[in-house]
Amino acid sequence: MKAIWQIVASQHRHARVHFWLGILAAILPATAGILLLGVSGWFITAAAVAGLSGAFLNIFAPSAIIRALAIIRTAGRYGERVLTHDATFRFLTALRNQLFAAFVAGRDRRRRSGVLLNRLTLDITALDTVYLRIVVPLCLCVFTAIGLLCGWKIISLPVFATGAVFLGAWAGLALMSVVRADAGAARRADAASDAIRLRAADLVAGRKDLAIYGGVEAAAQTVLSADHRLTVAEDAEERRATRLICLSAFIGQVFLAVSLAVAIRGAGDAAFGPALAVGLVLVVVALPELFSMVLPGLARLPRTALAAKRVSALKSVQAVQKNETCVAGRPRQEAGDLPVLQFENVSFRYSGAARNVLEALSFDVGQGEVVAIAGRSGCGKSTVAALASRLLRPAGGRILLGGREIGSIEEQALRRSISVLSQRAYLFNDTVAANLRIASEQATDADLWIALEQAALADRIEESAHGLGTVLGEGGLGLSGGEQRRLALARAFLSHPDLFILDEMTEGLDDETARDVLARFLKFRGNASVLMIAHKRLELEAADRILHLPELSSG
Repeated sequence: MKAIWQIVASQHRHARVHFWLGILAAILPATAGILLLGVSGWFITAAAVAGLSGAFLNIFAPSAIIRALAIIRTAGRYGERVLTHDATFRFLTALRNQLFAAFVAGRDRRRRSGVLLNRLTLDITALDTVYLRIVVPLCLCVFTAIGLLCGWKIISLPVFATGAVFLGAWAGLALMSVVRADAGAARRADAASDAIRLRAADLVAGRKDLAIYGGVEAAAQTVLSADHRLTVAEDAEERRATRLICLSAFIGQVFLAVSLAVAIRGAGDAAFGPALAVGLVLVVVALPELFSMVLPGLARLPRTALAAKRVSALKSVQAVQKNETCVAGRPRQEAGDLPVLQFENVSFRYSGAARNVLEALSFDVGQGEVVAIAGRSGCGKSTVAALASRLLRPAGGRILLGGREIGSIEEQALRRSISVLSQRAYLFNDTVAANLRIASEQATDADLWIALEQAALADRIEESAHGLGTVLGEGGLGLSGGEQRRLALARAFLSHPDLFILDEMTEGLDDETARDVLARFLKFRGNASVLMIAHKRLELEAADRILHLPELSSG
């Protein structure tokens, strides 16, 4: 179920307006249909009673209401189909483009097979049921149930109690369909479907050899065997869906019978008139169809959940690969090229100091390498970070970035190549989106959400009513210290540099938060190299190489 809700959240983030418009468009015709039956039953009965008693009845207002409800129901059905399918297709189109790009860009060529491509295509297609057959019907049922209960409570306590019992029965049926979902049948159906495609392709491609060696019949039998397994699995799913629909219809018929008895009793006790009693009964007639709408989607929930899990897994791969792609046409250097960063006999002395902080410092950071700089406090570790990011200039020696002297690189190009994550990354008194786009002005909202997800901050920002538009106070006020560090981490992910410099990034964080922040950074840094000023054991353990500054200073 977690994967299903991840897909729902992704679709909601992708197009919030279309998401809610589709739900609203589904509610309108359903509400109009229920009211149309109820008002029509009330009007016909009231007209008959008035005719028999000779009482006056204003026929114009009810007839106008009936015509209006009929128009809303007819137009609403069309609008519902257009808007809900438009919301679904918009999301699936974007998802398909994103996942196929990740699939094509995959470095593991063994994963780029026809079976996987077929499975990916079917999984994306299966996800159209998430919004159309689960989210929209569930929202519609919840809205209708709340509205009916409010109306029944106003009319009569027995009517309310009867309705609450049977609505509860439908809710229990829906819950049972989720709890007792047969995930095994869904997996068997998927495996059989893949086997059919693979074996059929082998049969067609190798038909000549099979004919020569007499293996056509055996090969065809393997296809038929897989087809039989698929039929068995799908039959089990269909039987389950049929049982749910039959149980729903049974609940509806019992509800109708009990409602008829309650309406007759209420009219006999003068709790309400006969016209209203007929209207109440006709409203109940419409409910089984409405509440059964969600059951087919819930019956297919196991297969949909499997598809959602695979798609979510591929999205995670795509998110990692995104950090490994080039930025603004600037290609990554391949392994075997020059080191990303080189210090050659670098010396540095602060103004007014009696001696150099660094003397003849030489080291390099290779492609994709994580190098930790360790040493006693005050030995110049932060000075190394400042020199590597050109915040300070060396008094002697050379610093090379990608084979070029760092002093000769244009400022804009340098800042695209290097990203510094410090202990106190500054957050501005602006929106979350504006704080993130400091790293990449061209980043889309989708890019920002991916970066927040990688930094384990997406759920926290989603909780806010304004999402990416949430305004932070000065220095990130409104977020905890760990959350501020994660937001800085998300900002760093958007920069896609060649070199990350971590200057006391985890300082001041508790061990659990520090470990989480560092692990997420290393997981999603892509191919970037890392120069890390290390104080803690967990930082040293994460490094490929540890260089002690006193040793470096001595040459």
